[in-house]
Amino acid sequence: MVTAVKLGDVAAQVEIQAGPHRLVSLLTREAVEELGLEVGMQATARVKSTNVHIDRA
Repeated sequence: MVTAVKLGDVAAQVEIQAGPHRLVSLLTREAVEELGLEVGMQATARVKSTNVHIDRA
């Protein structure tokens, strides 16, 4: 579940709660707007090494 979305002029920070884990992803503001990410919605996070990718669920 998306717990926070912080939008800057160019970049954005999205936080997801996945069970006991909190995941944070830094991505472009444009990507957040295109995905329509909002607090409370379900999303999927894929973790690869030190990168966190977020997709709509």
